[in-house]
Parts: sequence; C-alpha cells; structure tokens
Amino acid sequence: MLDILDYTKQELISDADFWQFAGEHLEKPTEFRGVSFVSSIKFIEEQLLPRYDKVTLILGLSDNGKESIGKRMRQLNDRTEFVNYGYEHPDSEFTKRILDGSLQLLFTKHELIHTKMYLMTSDDRYLSFAGSMNLTEAAIHHNLEQLDSDYGMQKDPLYQCHVQMFNDNLRHATTYLDAKKMAGFIKAKNKEQLQINVYTDTVNMVKNKDTGEQDAVIIPAEEVKEYKDQYSSDEELKKLSAPEKLSVAQTVKLFGNAGYKKRNLENIGKELYSLTQVVKHVSRNDDNSGKVTREEDLYPKPVLFYNNGQLFEAPRVGDNVKSELITSNLTGDRLREQLQLFSDIAHEYDNYKEVGEGWQACDFMCFLFEAPWLWKIRNMYELSPSSKSREDVPLGVALIGQGRTGKSTLGKRLAAKLTGSGNFLDGGVFDAKNYALGKSNINMTITTVLSDYMYSAGPVNPMMIDDISPDLTTRPYFDRFIKEITNNRSLTQPLPSFIFTMNRREGDSKSQFSLKPEIMRRLWYLSFESTFAGDEDEREAKLNDLLERANDQLYRYCQVELAKFFNDVSPETEQKIEKDYLYPIKYVLKQAMDQFGMFELVKDYFDDNYDYSLFVGRNDWTMLINQAEVGADLTFIQQDGQLKAQINKQLFNKVSDSTARNNGSMMMERYFQYLPRKYRISYQYTSTGFIVDVANFDRWLNSDTLQQKYNSSEVARDAQKVNTDAKVTELLTRLTEAQEKQAHRHGIFSWLKRNKVNL
Repeated sequence: MLDILDYTKQELISDADFWQFAGEHLEKPTEFRGVSFVSSIKFIEEQLLPRYDKVTLILGLSDNGKESIGKRMRQLNDRTEFVNYGYEHPDSEFTKRILDGSLQLLFTKHELIHTKMYLMTSDDRYLSFAGSMNLTEAAIHHNLEQLDSDYGMQKDPLYQCHVQMFNDNLRHATTYLDAKKMAGFIKAKNKEQLQINVYTDTVNMVKNKDTGEQDAVIIPAEEVKEYKDQYSSDEELKKLSAPEKLSVAQTVKLFGNAGYKKRNLENIGKELYSLTQVVKHVSRNDDNSGKVTREEDLYPKPVLFYNNGQLFEAPRVGDNVKSELITSNLTGDRLREQLQLFSDIAHEYDNYKEVGEGWQACDFMCFLFEAPWLWKIRNMYELSPSSKSREDVPLGVALIGQGRTGKSTLGKRLAAKLTGSGNFLDGGVFDAKNYALGKSNINMTITTVLSDYMYSAGPVNPMMIDDISPDLTTRPYFDRFIKEITNNRSLTQPLPSFIFTMNRREGDSKSQFSLKPEIMRRLWYLSFESTFAGDEDEREAKLNDLLERANDQLYRYCQVELAKFFNDVSPETEQKIEKDYLYPIKYVLKQAMDQFGMFELVKDYFDDNYDYSLFVGRNDWTMLINQAEVGADLTFIQQDGQLKAQINKQLFNKVSDSTARNNGSMMMERYFQYLPRKYRISYQYTSTGFIVDVANFDRWLNSDTLQQKYNSSEVARDAQKVNTDAKVTELLTRLTEAQEKQAHRHGIFSWLKRNKVNL
C-alpha cells in the first residue's frame, strides 16, 4: 500500500496509485530523474520508457555495514544482465534508448546513498517525490511505502532545490551503463566475449580510494579486508547462497589480503568470467538436489500465453522458445468420450459420497477450463453499465475439507491431467529447507510467489498449490495481495489465476480460514467435507479408471472454442455473462453436449454456481443452538412484526477453548461470519451479541432448529397462553353480540305479529 503526502495541498492520499497520481499532477511529462536502490530492465522498459523522453536513473545502491562489499560486488555483477539484454535484444526499446542517449543508468561511486527520490518535468512544470519507495512492481503495488510529493512551476524557488538534491546524488555516481559503454560492449563477437568485456570494464572502474575520476567505484580497502576475513573459512562460505559465494570469490580474486586491488589484472576479466561459470555449474548441481533456485521453476509447465485473441503454449515462463498455438481436432466419438469423462468425474463426487458433492466438482472443472479467460470477463464486468465489478470474478479457487475427501485427487491429480500441467505443487515445496537461497515463513513465501506469478507478463493458466495451511487466508499480507490483485484497474492485460486445496482440521487454530465477505468474494471456496461411501473396491476401481482416462483433450478443445466465443460477444451474451461469470464455459460445454444429447447429465449442476456461504457453519450453528439455554444464552423477541432471537455473547464462550484465537469474542465473530448475507439473517453484531431473524435463520439451516427452540420455551408458552386468552375473549364477545342481535330480531317479529301488519 502506497501513501502519498501531497505537500502542496497538505493532504494524505492513502492507498495511492503512483502512476495515476503522477499523471494527474504533471501533463505531458518529458524527463524523469530518479534515485532508487533497485530496479529492473522490465520495470524500466515497461514503466519508465513509454512515459518519458529522457530517463536518468541512479541505481544499484546498498547499505553500509559488514555485508556492504558483498552487496556492491553483486550489484556490479548484475550489470552483465543489463548488457546481455541489450546484446540479445538489439531492437528492444531499452537498447535503443540506451544507444541514443535518452536512457542513462548510473551507480554509486563512493558514499552510499540512502535517498529514494524522483523528479519529473514537462516543459514548464515539475513533480517530485521523496520517501521509501523503490522503482519496482513490489514497491509500487505490494509493500507499505510512503512518499512526500511536491509539484509546481519550474520557476518556483523550490524546484531549484529539488534539482540541487538530484545533482548532489549525481556527483556521487558513476556511469553504470550509457550509450558509449553499450555501443562498445555489443560489438563483442559472442556472449562469452561480451561478459569478459563487462567484467574487465568493471575491474577498471573499481578503486580503493577517491582519485577524482568520474567513472570510478570506490571500495574502501579496510571494508574489503573485513569482508574477506569474515568469509574466508570454508564453513562460513558453505552458509552462503550461490550469488553470495560468487561475490566472495570475486572479492578474493580482485583484492589482496590487505584489501587493496591487485596489480596484475591483465586477464582478470576472463578469470572472473570463468569463476562465474564455475559457480553457475555448482548452482546447477544444487538444482538437481531438488532445491528451488528461482521462482519461475514453480510456475506451471507448460504455460499458456494469450496473444491476439488466441492461446499459445510454451515450455515454461522465461524460456526463449517459440510458443505454439493451441489447436484441437476433437470431434465425433472422441469428443463424446471426453464429455463423458467430464460428466463421470462430476458424478463420481456425487454418487460415491455420503452427501453428494458433484455440484462442487463440476463447478471446479468449469473454473479450471475457463481460467485462461477470466481476465476478459473481469474487464467486461468493469465496463458494463450494471452494478457488476471485476471483484465479482474470483481469480482464485480453494477446495476446502478434511482429509480423504477427494480434494487433492480432484484439485491436483485430475486437474493436472485435465490441463496437461506437469508440475502442480505441494504446499511443502515452500518450506525454507527446500530453497537454495533461503526462505522463511511458508505463508509469506506462498503469497510472494503467487504475487510474482500474477504480475508476470503473459501467462494465463492457474498455478496450483496443494495442501496449504488455511490460515494463509487470514494473514494481512495475503489479504492485501488478493484485494490488490483483484481491485487493480491497471491490470487489463492477460492475467493468470491460482488454485488451493486446504486440509481443514476441526479444533486446529491453523485450520481457521478467512470468512470475510470481501475475501469470499475474491477467493471462491468449494467444500469437500463428505467422505466417500459404498463398496471400497468398486469405488477405487472407478477412481483409477477416471485417472487412466483423464487427459487434456477437452481442455484444449474448450480453449479453442472459448477463443471463438470471445471473438464476437453480443450485448445479449454480455448480459448473460454478467449474471454468471462461468456462462462462457457452460455455453461451450452445452453446445458440445447437445450434439450427443448428453446435456441432461450435468444440467442440474449448470443451473447455479456453488455458494460456500450456504453450507459453511451450518453444522456448527445447529450444535450451538442445541446447547443454548433460552433466557440466558438467547432471548426471543418480536421486532417489526417478526420473531427474532437475540444471541448473547456468553453462548460463544461454551465453544471457546480459552485461547486468544478461539476466545468468546473471536468465536462470536466467526459464527457471525458464517451467516450468509443473502439470507438477511443478521446485519451486524456488537460486543454483547447480535439479533437474528428466526424464519430466515431456519431457512438457511433447512430445518426448524431455532423455531423448535422457541416453541419449547416459556416465552412461547406465555405467548400461546396470551394468544389463547385473547381468542377466548374474542369468542365470548362475538357470542354475546350474536345473542343480542338474535334477541333484537325476535322482538321485532313479535311486534309485527301482534299488530298483524300486512307485508
């Protein structure tokens, strides 16, 4: 979350959009000058170059301290990535802008700078920022960052102060990469010679003391010596990651025991290149041990990319391999067989369960098949004149239940086969011991990896993680992530999704998952609580048959048909999609099934989408009400002509285990969140309890649980007695009135008879 303090207006803008703010306060900007600890080629090329004619960026900064030398060596070594990109992508905007001089990258040459500041200008105006935010996607979209902002005319005295501040930083910087250096580097005959040239140039830049040269990086000898001494032993070296080991090895190679640069460095560029290859080779050996060295290795393989209305398939994210268009020749009996498989999977989860869960299984497969196109539906919702918004289309789905209920079988094994994915993940992969570069906090790691994947350019298929801890959904950083990724109006491009399975264990604090409506709106929960039933051998044979038959032929068929579907969407079809975001895949499957008269097999599942809020907590509430005492735990009242029940806080103490996570207040909040909003059972709770509508509550439970509680209470008996007394009184009154009328009529006829009136 980014907070911007608008100094000019003297107001704070919370949860700000950096680029939107910049665009609103500076029209037609021409130049960007910035100081950032870190950035990347991707960020510079996608975010800075399209917006500014000239960019001057000081980057690669590092903190002081005992690890300062290692960090600076790694950052200098990172320069090879920038040069390699320019060498491999000569027609890229990044390379062109470096070569024409409109993009210049610089690096700290002496004192290490803590400043993060940005100065944008147009012909006569300026906009400045200073604060904590780096120029990275994570800083702009995910981290808690704060910036002070000032803007106005360039003739203002304060503008000259901003220019002076940037120039002060500029005097402490050396050229990292500019037109002259890049033009020389890319003349290399091959990539090996290119990297040798970069290393040689880097070595020439490094000095132990300030010589007054502009293109020099000052690395103090005393700090180098301290760094070398600390990591000279093999035991200390073993603790480091591959990039850190490379920094130590380069430092040893470059500097003598006293910390001064060695004199004989004629072949040092080639030696450093060879050293890099050795470390990379060791790193590849580490890969074989199962260690995760880069997050891209966790992304789906193969991966689907959207381009110009169609889907393409590549081996993996980051591979420079030509993508192939997804096609399908599935017709006739082969298509019918795959549709039968789809139906059989849904019915497996209906027929072989104590309580049928085919609805959930069918909806999950629909989500799985439509996932690569959800981003288009989100944008359609955003532009529609209806109340729908893109947050109404979940980008994630979670299969929830206890052990051995078929979640992982459906969500991992069958899903992997149905989509052709070769690496659906287990939650255990995110344990720190599985990372070559070191990680901690599994939930945080999962969130970070998901965020990286969701912001990767191009991929659209879901990332699947099996057996995560349900309390991931309660973590503030996950809450921020899923809200940001679903709210972000700038994400109009193709977007992937994700799938979880959660093993819910009653009584385990880590099994509590978020029931907040804003999370359940964005992360679709599907319940798989019921165990399998029937003959075990028969059921096992049926499951094995499904796994053997499962393949991605229908998935590919649906992607081809969905591409046709979205190529021409009428206003009438848009209205149907607004009512049901799964309408496109249901339409495609129905059209296919109608060819063979098979739609009746799944028709009931297609009528409406599964709503977890209608099922979660019903058993818990039923048991809670059964142990409630009328008068103490709950009270019945008449309100607005309706029977209501006041649920008191002390009732929830009965299901509390006295821990901080499950105390009475927490349990009351959890049970309140169980109540589905669509049934209008209760609209708010206080510190003492809340009031529920009895009829709506029982309608949700599909029973008369609360009504029976009322009927057997003293309140009901008193009300019944009052009602009976009222009815008796009313009956006596009506009887008296009838008798009086009868007597009156008898009197009239007697008078007529006595007087012999001729009628």
